[in-house]
Amino acid sequence: MRYAYGITFGAVLTFVIFLGAAIIKILALSWDVYVTWFLTSILLGIIPPILVFIARREKVRELLIYEIGGFGLFSPLWLILFTDISGDSWTVLLRDGIIGGLIGPGFGGIVAIDIDSYLLIPILVLCVIIGIIFLRPSFIAKHSVKGEISELRELKKSAEPGAKITEPVEADSEDPIEKEMPEVAPPVASVDSMANLRDLLTELGTPEPTINLIFNAGIATTTDLVATSPEQLANLTGIDKRTAEDLHMAVQKKVWFGGI
Repeated sequence: MRYAYGITFGAVLTFVIFLGAAIIKILALSWDVYVTWFLTSILLGIIPPILVFIARREKVRELLIYEIGGFGLFSPLWLILFTDISGDSWTVLLRDGIIGGLIGPGFGGIVAIDIDSYLLIPILVLCVIIGIIFLRPSFIAKHSVKGEISELRELKKSAEPGAKITEPVEADSEDPIEKEMPEVAPPVASVDSMANLRDLLTELGTPEPTINLIFNAGIATTTDLVATSPEQLANLTGIDKRTAEDLHMAVQKKVWFGGI
């Protein structure tokens, strides 16, 4: 999921939830309508991760990060905005809290639960902090996909003085290509080769999450990336085919023609 799409998803989802609550208040609809919308809002937050889990399980963590970050960062904004639109001042909201904002079981059925200001203000501040943390590009890149930190550590150990690399990591000794061409060794991943590939991709404007996906797919050298077709790159990393084609063409142009 691209960063802009993820931010938009979190913003729109919370916007719809608070907009519905504001409309119910402005139109002075019944308590049953509010309870129904409250439960519907919970479903709006639960259903997207379930659908993504069914369709593309590897994207669930990334979606949850955007959703949690969106709820944290945008909920206070929409709450204050729609409080003003519905006729109450946001200063009154912070002073008196939310009257009947939550629902819960009680005598006679579902009852309203108030949120006092001394609880509301810390909750809003905490939400903003969580939203800022979760929506940082570095946080998303680190936690949405499996990073290559462990791989870098292994490569660093193998590259230390005195360490002898006998064969590439996870190399198949029965590879038919090696049988046909035993004197030609495949490119060996190293800390330097991964750093060079990262520098190249960064220079081409490749987003950090995409770079991590490329490393996680086992592509650790520039030679590996050039030798990988756009279709294979799209299948291995999960990025769309058009993006893979553009990236592959840019890398080839940079490697072969120096970016001319």
